[in-house]
Amino acid sequence: MLKKKNSFKLGARQKHQSERQLKVSQLIHIALVDCLRKDKLLDSRLAGFPITITKVNISADFSIANCYFLPFNTKYESEELLEALELSKYAIRKFVTKKVNLKYSPEIRFYYDINFAQGALIEELFRRIR
Repeated sequence: MLKKKNSFKLGARQKHQSERQLKVSQLIHIALVDCLRKDKLLDSRLAGFPITITKVNISADFSIANCYFLPFNTKYESEELLEALELSKYAIRKFVTKKVNLKYSPEIRFYYDINFAQGALIEELFRRIR
């Protein structure tokens, strides 16, 4: 009998989301954007929709939703916006729960999305090489 060898490739270690997880992530993403656009109970720093939600990942048991954001056309730093989101987390969760019909409401965690900054850094490195 042949034993299956463990693969240490990056792709083998990444966890892929199921179709249901992807669908729920998209629904939460839409609800978050709606909440940030319409809800008046949020922190004043979030007025006028100064952030962009770039990605939402949900855990396999649907208990945690990791939401990534970028500041967009705002005078506030990412740390200030993260603090404002953390202070408004429960109002956002309540809004999302009303919009997305799930058995349990997921805990919403916000993270600054560093992918765009890393992409800009890589582009700058390529320019220097040329």
